[in-house]
Amino acid sequence: MIKIKTYTISNSLLTNELLATYIDLFWKEVFHQLTKGPSMQHLMLMCKIFFNAHNIEVGYRTLGHLRRVNYEDKELFTEYLQERLGYLNESYTSNSLDEIAFSYIVKEGMAIDNRRLLQDVSDKSLATHRFNNMNLPISMNPSDYGTVIGTTNFETFTRYFVTDNRKVFQLDITFDGSISNVTVLGASDLKWTDTEFNSGFKREIGKSTIYFMDGEAVLRKQLLNAKPFKNLKEVNNLSHSHPKVGGNLS
Repeated sequence: MIKIKTYTISNSLLTNELLATYIDLFWKEVFHQLTKGPSMQHLMLMCKIFFNAHNIEVGYRTLGHLRRVNYEDKELFTEYLQERLGYLNESYTSNSLDEIAFSYIVKEGMAIDNRRLLQDVSDKSLATHRFNNMNLPISMNPSDYGTVIGTTNFETFTRYFVTDNRKVFQLDITFDGSISNVTVLGASDLKWTDTEFNSGFKREIGKSTIYFMDGEAVLRKQLLNAKPFKNLKEVNNLSHSHPKVGGNLS
């Protein structure tokens, strides 16, 4: 289950000190509670910042990529986000904030080999996932599918035609960008629907629903075939026989 912990910030600029304060608060209020259980757990964790509502052009930004962290990795995670902050453009530090949010998923066991990820502040390349022997972009952005070769506006959505030189995609995207109905044109006629949520989006494709955060599949649900229930015949005349009690004892 994807969870979000949000902190409201009153018109402050994002600094290393502010970032460290709220990471420490998240660790105390959320992560510390997990360590009280009988089993070891870690988090898949991502940080987003929401800028002042008056600055519509900026909106919200992802500060760091999705990372697996253990409880003792607080300092590493703080250093990772602070280094990311220095790596990003000045709009992150020159616009006032409204909120800072941590999206997370609780996972059993300890995260291993995560030190390298917490030291890699570079941006990710576009991720894909495999479905029906096809690599599909993990994105709701038409340009991530290839070259946009045409657009048509309808009453409630924009239709994009995109080619990657092998396939042609048709993407019907609502004006607010929250829903994208995608069709691979041609013989396959593969279709799916992407729906945005606060921390990523879900893809309903075939009998599967896949939840993506920061280009990674974090949850999968699949509709399984089941045999239909059989109707049982009603039996009206049931007799109840009871064993006789008594008799001669020798």
